[in-house]
Amino acid sequence: MSGKPRIYMSRCFGFEKCRYDGKDFFCEFAENLKIHADIVHWCPEIAIGLGCPREKIRVVRIDGKNRLFQPETGKFFTEKMIKASNNYLKTLGNIDGFFLKAKSPSCGVKNTKLYQGKSDELISTDASGFFAVQAMKLFPNVPILTEEDLKDEAKTQDFLEKVFGKTVSVKFK
Repeated sequence: MSGKPRIYMSRCFGFEKCRYDGKDFFCEFAENLKIHADIVHWCPEIAIGLGCPREKIRVVRIDGKNRLFQPETGKFFTEKMIKASNNYLKTLGNIDGFFLKAKSPSCGVKNTKLYQGKSDELISTDASGFFAVQAMKLFPNVPILTEEDLKDEAKTQDFLEKVFGKTVSVKFK
């Protein structure tokens, strides 16, 4: 054990090209966290067999419930994603924080698009992705931050203080 905090980070933050479009995503804050913390990473979408690149998935509302849907194929991945997420999260053990990819149908935290059924009608932009929801349920007291949250210095500092147990000066952007 290194004595560093243990943080889960979305795999697309420079570990692997695993985004739906197969492209890289660079985040300086994530790179700084990698230096100052022990990082664990995983990609829920790859884990359920979606591959990379892949057709987009989205969060949709059907009969009052959020579902994970892939419009191009007409397939639902809700149960598969919840099961895979829970199985993975239960193996994490002690975790001090989550740094997740914003707006993602798996990892977004209150910033993911929500559509009405199988249509293109956008009904909200403040849904959470399925992995993020399971993380919040299983780790209710563990702080979560996304790269979108970095725009809010107070929110970022609060995350860092909770994770590191003191005020730290890791670059924000």
